[in-house]
Amino acid sequence: MAIQSPLVEGDRRPMAKRGQDSESDRVDAAFNRVLAAEARAREEVEACRAEAARLLAAAEDRSRRITGRADRRVRRAHRIADAGVERALAELRAVGVEREPDGLSEQTLSRLDRVIDALVTEILAPGSGSEP
Repeated sequence: MAIQSPLVEGDRRPMAKRGQDSESDRVDAAFNRVLAAEARAREEVEACRAEAARLLAAAEDRSRRITGRADRRVRRAHRIADAGVERALAELRAVGVEREPDGLSEQTLSRLDRVIDALVTEILAPGSGSEP
């Protein structure tokens, strides 16, 4: 009776060992796929971070430009309003001088102070649009 060898023809490794090598190769391949996927994921996360940083910088730049335009518009509106107030005050002074050649009376000055105080209060009141 012939003794059968656990060796397969042409392969000097025992069959059990060959099966383990095959399984080991599959496990190694699976690990390599996982490592490659992790590397791709890290690269994609870094790309997302870079894109987020770029978007944030662009948004901050846009915000600065909008703020600059708004500040210029507010300053222009203030200059226009100041000029209007100066014109109105000049007209009031002219009318006061015409009516009261010796200058404004105490009564007129007192009335003018009350009107100015009322305007300041109204302008600075919450909800008037004058808040920064």
